[in-house]
Amino acid sequence: MPSDSSGHYPTAEDVLRFLSENPDFLDKHASALKADAGDPDRINIVDLTPAIAARARKEAQRLSKANKSLLHVASENMVNWQRLHHATLALLASTDIAGMCEAITQEFPTIFDLRFCRLFIERESVLQFARQSDIIVMPAKVINDALEGQSLFLGPPSAAAKSGLKLSAPSVAIIRLPDQLAEPMSRCVLALGGKTETSFQPNLGTDLLILLAEMLAVTMAARLEYEINRS
Repeated sequence: MPSDSSGHYPTAEDVLRFLSENPDFLDKHASALKADAGDPDRINIVDLTPAIAARARKEAQRLSKANKSLLHVASENMVNWQRLHHATLALLASTDIAGMCEAITQEFPTIFDLRFCRLFIERESVLQFARQSDIIVMPAKVINDALEGQSLFLGPPSAAAKSGLKLSAPSVAIIRLPDQLAEPMSRCVLALGGKTETSFQPNLGTDLLILLAEMLAVTMAARLEYEINRS
């Protein structure tokens, strides 16, 4: 029958809205509903308790998945910080530019599970020790083209990165060392080669990569000072 003199019949949405605003309604009136079960005027009453319970279960499952996802992200972050810690120890163990480069090219790929890790420097720099180490000397334009004019590039390597820097990997991270430090550190670029297309993506968090580049730049400055003093 109509809910009021206007002749309006409540819709399913009206019923659901009322029940959501009065969650204890069915519990309070359960006995009345059972008593009216034989009343011909009440034959269309539907017990929504199973539907509400099903919705609650689905929401609980959604929250459970969200929590598991957050735990996965947290564990991934912990692993990445551990890797950064090991990379720091490898850099600290080096005593000169050659040792630093060896840590980057030989140890970093294992630490970060990479296909390769390389350090480039612009040919226009003043680093006279570059040719005596594993630092790869390249024209500034070639490096800038690989970075596409940015200080940080993430994703599949561009044609310029493949042809100019010979970066062959499903995805790469190319990071210019911070320019807060003097030359030649500011003219260096770190390139990481990922094993899969999803290893490095444009939407990837960059905090750890930037921190790695900063650590590398500071280490290089210290090792370069040692080389100069020794000579």
